[in-house]
Amino acid sequence: MKKAVLWSVAPLSAALLAVLTLRAQWRTPPPPAPTHAASEAPAAVAPPARNKRASLNTEVRGLYVTSWIAGMNRFREIADGVAGSALNALVIDVKDCTGRVGYDSALPFVAAIGAHERRIRDLDGVLRYCQERKIHTIARIAVFQDPVLARARPDLAIRAPGGAIWTDRKGLSWVDPSSRTVWEYNVGLAKEAASRGFDEVQFDYVRFPTDGKLSNLVYPLWKSDAPKHEVIKAFFQYLDRELKPVDVLVSADIFGLTVLAEDDLNIGQRIEDLAPYVDYLCPMVYPSHFPPGYLGFKKPAEQPYRVIYDSCVRGLERIRGQRAKLRPWIQDFDLGAVYDEKMVLAQIRALRDAGAFGFCVWNARNVYSMAAYNDPLPRPSANPPFRATLVAELERKRLAKATRALLPAAAPARTVPNPPKRRV
Repeated sequence: MKKAVLWSVAPLSAALLAVLTLRAQWRTPPPPAPTHAASEAPAAVAPPARNKRASLNTEVRGLYVTSWIAGMNRFREIADGVAGSALNALVIDVKDCTGRVGYDSALPFVAAIGAHERRIRDLDGVLRYCQERKIHTIARIAVFQDPVLARARPDLAIRAPGGAIWTDRKGLSWVDPSSRTVWEYNVGLAKEAASRGFDEVQFDYVRFPTDGKLSNLVYPLWKSDAPKHEVIKAFFQYLDRELKPVDVLVSADIFGLTVLAEDDLNIGQRIEDLAPYVDYLCPMVYPSHFPPGYLGFKKPAEQPYRVIYDSCVRGLERIRGQRAKLRPWIQDFDLGAVYDEKMVLAQIRALRDAGAFGFCVWNARNVYSMAAYNDPLPRPSANPPFRATLVAELERKRLAKATRALLPAAAPARTVPNPPKRRV
């Protein structure tokens, strides 16, 4: 990636990986004090039919809600706050990174692995309450970080070199990203969420692990000669095939640094690989999660407008002409700086100036600066302050890349005298 404007995007250093793991810390919601195919589920009673895909061109502006909160009276307070503001959506956990399914799923696989935990006692009532207030509902599904599945099916779990089930720095285990059973299970949850009435399904933790002792991990199925980004791309191709007949929108959460990196960050996420297969790409461009020195700032968290604007413009350039719209995650939590109403609005102003299509807001405790979301939100600027410089830089990169593509490939080094001429 870059230090200042020319920060390298080579493989991640240990320090940068440590920064990335902050994302996991802030995306882990704390709780209040198979004999069947994984995707098999009895038919659910659906709410009144409506075309969910018709909302594809409606800008989504949402808050994140844990499955714990969705099962409490406080959920209605949050929903009413959204309905009375410039926001219009809620992201609700269906399966979080603990592997727990927080609603009354009818999937036999959920029962078989013991994944259900009674959190959302009345999912139909929650969705109905949102529908009555015209709130767009998004079912969030954490995919490959899944301690419940790893424990129930150790044959699918990533293992440490000694044979024990591997855990990351938070003590959470993962399953093999190349497992078809894992794919079927999570797509089954997505189909069920759509049948219950969710407008959108959102996939998170769709990557390889990033923190903990990563050397010599043992994967039951994945072979290291298969590039990680090809595995993740194949998963999204599978999602697209399975969910295309379903009337539901599809989104994917990705690391914020993927909008900058030329490689897959050693986690399998390349923004161009995913853009053809989802409706929204949601990079987590939290300013607090960019490393010191980014864009020349000692503390990027203190520069929300500049960091968000730069990230979104670069991300939009990377997916130009693709299916996916860019809908970033922004932060409403204190890390690296105090994020009050002014700091939240600076992020919204930046993503709108850059041309992003909506946003979602993260706070693991679901405590939000609601004054920041009152109507009207900042309108896009016709002449953002950094546009000319950034557009010129991206144009130079585009021309350089096009020029490299036209040049003949370099000949391999030869040890014989008078090597033959390179074939063009």
